[in-house]
Amino acid sequence: MKHIRKKTLLGTAVVAGAALLGTCMWALQSALGISQYDIALPQGMEGLDGYRIVQIADLHSANLEKELEQALEQLQPNLIVMTGDLVNREDRDFTQALSTAALAVRYAPTYFVRGNHEVDNPDYARLRRGLEEAGVTILEDEGVVLDYHGTALNLVGVKDVNAYPGSRWKATVAMGQTAKELFVDGAYHVLLSHRPSLLETYGACGADLVFSGHAHGGQVRLPVLGAVFAPDQGFWPQVTAGVHTAGQAQVVVSRGLGNGTPFPRLWNGPELVAVTLRSAESFPENG
Repeated sequence: MKHIRKKTLLGTAVVAGAALLGTCMWALQSALGISQYDIALPQGMEGLDGYRIVQIADLHSANLEKELEQALEQLQPNLIVMTGDLVNREDRDFTQALSTAALAVRYAPTYFVRGNHEVDNPDYARLRRGLEEAGVTILEDEGVVLDYHGTALNLVGVKDVNAYPGSRWKATVAMGQTAKELFVDGAYHVLLSHRPSLLETYGACGADLVFSGHAHGGQVRLPVLGAVFAPDQGFWPQVTAGVHTAGQAQVVVSRGLGNGTPFPRLWNGPELVAVTLRSAESFPENG
């Protein structure tokens, strides 16, 4: 009888251990996922139909080059945007980040804005030089007008609010005003800004499309319940992934590729975002 009980307990322990191991492997999924979104163009911007923008967010010096190369080969973007935290604040070796940047440039014109980790990194000037040498264009409260089939796309990049002097409130107001002043008439306005929590500011500044990251998808995404915590938003944050509406703006939030904290990402694999701009006639819902 005791022998049977021991075998039963052993069997239960093995099953429980296997279930725990399976759960951990599921939670720590590391395969690169691609999230693709179709964004409707406003009237008058139909010339941008089919224009594809790929977002590289929050790499944090992770090595995902093989997976990224396969994804970029598949997606064939017209434009690549990097929305900050390409490295960690403590990094001094930028080899991986710069190699990933050079990979991106091979596939499309690539633009970069700083995240809070670059703001805090004392060697940022060296990283900036390396990015420029790799062919990346850095937007520090700057804009550029790109032409596609005769239609203008105005790409604007603003500094992270931590790079502005004064209080967070004053920095946010200054950032929104800067973006507004850089938008030009007759163009589709795309804004690169690291933090997704500033929806009200994005909606008020006149942007049509915003790319951000920073929240790491909530770091831990519990099945059914969703994101657990994000900087600037606290517990059970609402703006950590996907597409959100703020005024006329569509705000695209990437879960990011790497990890800037010792705490692991759980149920939250690395994500590459691809946005395709669509005219009303070609929008999938109307197809």
